[in-house]
Amino acid sequence: MIWLCLILCLVVVFLWAPLVSVFMKGFQLQGLKILFENTEILNAFGNSLMLAISTALVATLLGTMTAFALPKMSRFGKQLVGVGLVFPMVLPEIALGLALMVWFIQVGLPFGWLSLTAGHVAFTYSYATIVMKGNIELVDWSLKDAARDLGASHFQVFRHAIWPQIKPGVIASIVTSFSLSLDDFLISFFVKGIDQITLPIKIFSMIRFALGPEIYTLSAILFCISLASVLITQIWLTKTQRTTLSR
Repeated sequence: MIWLCLILCLVVVFLWAPLVSVFMKGFQLQGLKILFENTEILNAFGNSLMLAISTALVATLLGTMTAFALPKMSRFGKQLVGVGLVFPMVLPEIALGLALMVWFIQVGLPFGWLSLTAGHVAFTYSYATIVMKGNIELVDWSLKDAARDLGASHFQVFRHAIWPQIKPGVIASIVTSFSLSLDDFLISFFVKGIDQITLPIKIFSMIRFALGPEIYTLSAILFCISLASVLITQIWLTKTQRTTLSR
């Protein structure tokens, strides 16, 4: 058992050592100054944020609709959709990017923000659906029937009986899709247009020539944003679950 704990500690140290190293190097005045003076990086970061937000909202909407529809499908339909959801997750991302590029060319979709958003939704949709599927399976549908018996409208039923139960899943789905879209490189590389530069693509083009202090600073900032989003979401979900159980 002691050896098992030692191996676990070594694995954790190995995983966190690069993050801590970049974090320590990132917050330097020189790196911050160069970063905020580089308009190309800031524009690429803004592009990635807008793309990630759009992708997260669309993927979560489609995933929620799919999760609601699955219980009403036949057994064969559920199996077919299940395979369709898992396949993009296990498919190598480079193969998915190539497939999307070829498909967009065949259907005549011009490469730009539309193709970029569609490509990101294509691979985040599966994750969003699986998150929502697990959440909707825990919904207490008796509350829906009780609200209808009390004369509530369809909107009131959804707002007061369904939405409070699926809200944690929606938040988790948005955070997951946002994170996957924000740091994606391969899909973006294959389906972007000439003028669409996201942050991962910009960083890749920079590190081929030089690794300046602004890269460390940017990595540290992204690390803080990711950590804060995970902590805030986890705290919010924990409070929501406690509130639900106390009622």
